[in-house]
Amino acid sequence: MKAKEIRALARENLKQIPKKIYMSMGLLLVVANIIPSVVNQVTDSKSGVGVNIIFFLLEIAAVLLTANGYIFFDRWRNKIQKGGEEPNAWCGLTGQHIARLLIYGAIEALIIGTVAVAIAVAMVGAVIGSAIPQVLVAVIIIILLILLVWIELRLTYVVYVIDDDVRTGQKRSVWAEIGAGWKLTKGRVWKLLCLKLSFLGWYILTAFTLGILGIWLMPYYNLAIAETYEQSKEDKY
Repeated sequence: MKAKEIRALARENLKQIPKKIYMSMGLLLVVANIIPSVVNQVTDSKSGVGVNIIFFLLEIAAVLLTANGYIFFDRWRNKIQKGGEEPNAWCGLTGQHIARLLIYGAIEALIIGTVAVAIAVAMVGAVIGSAIPQVLVAVIIIILLILLVWIELRLTYVVYVIDDDVRTGQKRSVWAEIGAGWKLTKGRVWKLLCLKLSFLGWYILTAFTLGILGIWLMPYYNLAIAETYEQSKEDKY
């Protein structure tokens, strides 16, 4: 399905969820997305081990809340299309979820962080000058940026795989779940990129409304991504 069709289906699914439910979760997701920015601004002006620990914990909470949002709306999509009970608002924050999500978050941060550091080093080299021609440095930076985006896209479904394993009682390592999510995005990277870019206009409008529009946008976006995950599983089998 094209991005336009997926978004249309996501909007139809959103209509099936009571407004007070999806808007409450949308507000929580907006707050979760704001936390890292606030933390970065505050930590720039304050220091100290205690302060850093507090803000580190806040960032972890933001990551877990975001993952919970993905899981929550995927379960709602599943309920709408296949029936079953309404998901609990904290369905993605059970003990099993948190343990796996924290391990996955650490692995993802290591992978993404390594590429990000490489980009930073290349950019510093470009600024202060080096033996490598500037054109080549620019090419390296562009390649690394593309690699960063590609890795992020290939990891899109990992949170859903973790939730599926928890629901079905499947015992797999987090590495195996990352591998499963990675395989599900094979041949879908371009479609995922197009879908995410199709929301760019909405995110710009959200910025103009100081995040208020995000209360509706985040559920809409999450349902769209969840729909692509379901389709990837159907295509696989």
